[in-house]
Amino acid sequence: MGEMIDLHDLVTKMPIAKWSIILVFSLVGAIMQRDMTWTGRMITFSIGVAAAVVFAEPVRLLLSLDAGWSDALSAVLAMTGRNWAAYFVRATGNPTKAAREIIEIWRSRR
Repeated sequence: MGEMIDLHDLVTKMPIAKWSIILVFSLVGAIMQRDMTWTGRMITFSIGVAAAVVFAEPVRLLLSLDAGWSDALSAVLAMTGRNWAAYFVRATGNPTKAAREIIEIWRSRR
């Protein structure tokens, strides 16, 4: 199995172009979501960015893709993460309350 990737190194060494792609795709997806409140849009934007930053390199290595695929994969993961978050927000009805409950459940299991 591969070695662990340090998230801090991954984020600080990421080129500006890649950050731009991630932010634009997450932002466009969040803005296009007209049936959500601004809180829901911010949640989906944040999760889209997080999904692209955290999972882009591991997925690229898992699929044995060349480094040239990194930007495209980040864009796809930004939209996918945002879509998962949008589904979650719609399914819960109140994303702030649902996030609070999930955090409480997560903290109680430690």
